[in-house]
Amino acid sequence: MLKGLIFDMDGTMVDNSKLHIEAFRIFFERHGCKEPFSEAWFARRNEDILKHYIPEECEKYGWVALSDEKEMIYRETFKDVIGPVTGLVELLDAAVARGLKCCVGSSAPRQNVEFHLDVLDVRKHMSDWLCMEDVKIGKPDPDVYLQCCARIGCKPSECIVFEDASAGVEAGLRAGCKVVGIANWNDPQRLIDAGAQLVVKNFTELDIEKLEKLLD
Repeated sequence: MLKGLIFDMDGTMVDNSKLHIEAFRIFFERHGCKEPFSEAWFARRNEDILKHYIPEECEKYGWVALSDEKEMIYRETFKDVIGPVTGLVELLDAAVARGLKCCVGSSAPRQNVEFHLDVLDVRKHMSDWLCMEDVKIGKPDPDVYLQCCARIGCKPSECIVFEDASAGVEAGLRAGCKVVGIANWNDPQRLIDAGAQLVVKNFTELDIEKLEKLLD
């Protein structure tokens, strides 16, 4: 029986993948990194990303300070153009009306997650949210989704995870949840290859009945 919906944030709830790529470009340029940001790093924690791309800067300044700088660039540059993935709010409305618990499981810093909840006006739909600060090992490790299930009082087998990146799909599956891939920006085949049981372009292709059948 379906009891919980768990959402990744960036690229899944928020139509912002290209915005984050541009924010990383600006940030890397400041720090002398000429290597372009790869989409393979989506869903990963900033700690892992920054230690890969600018390890010497991390040694010098600390990855937390650098992460804060990058996310400040993102929020200040794009705050007026950020919007939800199509159909998100309508699905959340329907889920809450049916008594389903909704939760966010994100690799992003808490400040970003709460910023997006307010910008999208969906904080009221959420029973809880977990962020970068809540987990020690990021996706594709299942920790964040296991914690989400525990926070909302549901078994993983009673929950569906929504993800836009391969690492996140793997995390959801390893947690024991069904996973719906949101191919708003990503190649749908990547999400299928990662193991998503259903892949859609956005939330307009979903309703609660369709999601319930996914657990049957």
